[in-house]
Amino acid sequence: MITRKILVLFSLAFLATLGYGIMIPTLSVHAHELGASNSAIGVIVSAYAAAQLLTQIPMGRLSDYIGRVYLVVFGFGLMAVAATLYHFATSANQFIVLQALAGIGAGSLWPSLMAMITENVKTAERGRLMGAFNTVFFLGVGMGPLIGGLIAGQWGRVAVFNAWTLVAVLGGFICIVAIKETAEERRASAARARATKEADAPLIKPGMMRTFAAGLVVRARGGVCSSFNNALLPLYAVAMFEATPQMIGSIMFIHGLGLAFFNIPGGMMTDRVGRRLPVLAGSLVATAGVIWYSAAGSYWALFAAVGLAGAGSAFSTPAIAALAADVCDPRRRGEAFGYFLTSFNLGMVLGSLVFGFVSDLIGLWGAVFTWGVTSLVLSLFGLLIRETLVQPQSILVRGKVEARA
Repeated sequence: MITRKILVLFSLAFLATLGYGIMIPTLSVHAHELGASNSAIGVIVSAYAAAQLLTQIPMGRLSDYIGRVYLVVFGFGLMAVAATLYHFATSANQFIVLQALAGIGAGSLWPSLMAMITENVKTAERGRLMGAFNTVFFLGVGMGPLIGGLIAGQWGRVAVFNAWTLVAVLGGFICIVAIKETAEERRASAARARATKEADAPLIKPGMMRTFAAGLVVRARGGVCSSFNNALLPLYAVAMFEATPQMIGSIMFIHGLGLAFFNIPGGMMTDRVGRRLPVLAGSLVATAGVIWYSAAGSYWALFAAVGLAGAGSAFSTPAIAALAADVCDPRRRGEAFGYFLTSFNLGMVLGSLVFGFVSDLIGLWGAVFTWGVTSLVLSLFGLLIRETLVQPQSILVRGKVEARA
């Protein structure tokens, strides 16, 4: 059941991704005009993910002790500060610092948001809810670049930073006004976290560590794809098809659209057939789209390939998120989602860094093809996932029918 609180959390996720996505179509091009090489642009994009990678696990743990709301508001505040300071950035090094600041903000809010969502739903409905959450999340991912491309084309590149600032401020305001977390709830959460630590309870249930790790590897594949698209896809589209900012925004939008709307069927499927099959099938479809990048003979072929890559990634994501919630100690769910989110950001760091350097060595097309092969390898880790102890919904329903008979 979708409650008022969940709707508010969905809106916060949408605003967080929308704000950052607004400046994505112009980031690489703007940095390139300031003298940054492809590899330097990879470092700039990866700085955002690297900061999240370093902060999400400790921030997830902190949210288990002090409550979730404080960290969400803090995260939006840092994003607003970073977006405002972009007006004064004149070099690649300054871009790196500001990206890292915004990444710390994102690393502060995401574990808390995801923990609050999973704490308000039954296990058997977790896949569908995560599918709906990811739909909202990726609508922001897709709409942000589309809006950002239009803003940049109409008012110039600097205007996108104003829009990002406004969106971040709005997110923090909504969180303060709409989500009430009492002192008693915070004390109870801290007591549960302390009891878990004192009992030396493991984060992951016995026998499920390989499954958890394999899910994180496949999730990291999605991070590589996002960072590749953010750092090099705009340059590839310009080099191959002389793409305008609006065209680049449209490519990013179709990727986000695929990510958004294929989360829902992916979430429904994982509640019916389990976690393993959607993880593997979705990542392989995404890989097919990535390989198509290098074979695209026109802008519209690239447009379709990017959409396919987004759809495949989306189909697998709810299953991995539900799996992470299934196999962890419920009292340490903030920490578990810290690892889940960190795996994605590790992929973003490595993707933009590695393929930025690869493109400098063998060209943009070579980097695109190499990424397709890498995507296939990472997808095959889905074969190592075994089903969690939670029975799929279809099995539960059949069991109830048999019991009545």
